[in-house]
Amino acid sequence: MRQVIGKRTVDLDAAAFAELRSRHTSLVVDLGTGDGKHVLAVARARPDALVVGVDASPDAMRRTAARAAQKPARGGTPNAIFVWASAERLPPELDGVDELHVLMPWGSLLRALTLTERSVLLGVGERCRAGATFLVTLNLHAWRPPVPEVGPAPEPTPETAVTELAPQYASAGWQLTDAHYADDAELAALGTSWTKRLGSTRDELAVLTLRGRIGA
Repeated sequence: MRQVIGKRTVDLDAAAFAELRSRHTSLVVDLGTGDGKHVLAVARARPDALVVGVDASPDAMRRTAARAAQKPARGGTPNAIFVWASAERLPPELDGVDELHVLMPWGSLLRALTLTERSVLLGVGERCRAGATFLVTLNLHAWRPPVPEVGPAPEPTPETAVTELAPQYASAGWQLTDAHYADDAELAALGTSWTKRLGSTRDELAVLTLRGRIGA
């Protein structure tokens, strides 16, 4: 698979990835990682986990990938790697995922999660172990005004996530167990660049959090 390391893109073969994975107790994948800062936050907080940031566009994550690849003494994070791939064409090595994170998706990934494109949900779900957890956060400014990817669908709420999204997710093996508006503390804990831009307030709730299990 195509691993991003700063300005370079190298081939990480199956054997090398398997060896890296064997040194960790769990595999966390951040799909649509963007600049990858969430990957670093998770990897630093959980050194026992191998955290993989995946994005269809490699450029935004190059700087973070370079930081992760440095020696630990210089701030490197050896349990964080970055992969250039789309949700529709994940590398075969990314299998048996324990946790799936999709934070503030945009473009085709936003469309897949909000218009529930079953083929994408099925394809991603097949890469997760039975009972894997998922965390999805939706930037509700995508509906203010609506971007093309969300189509005519109204802005989701915790209530409509349960009544409308959950049954469609379930048809693809994704079991939604919780839907709520994210508060400031939850947003800050994500460690993403969106934190400063999308802080929730009592007047305007900007992020919807969805949690659940896949193939349980």
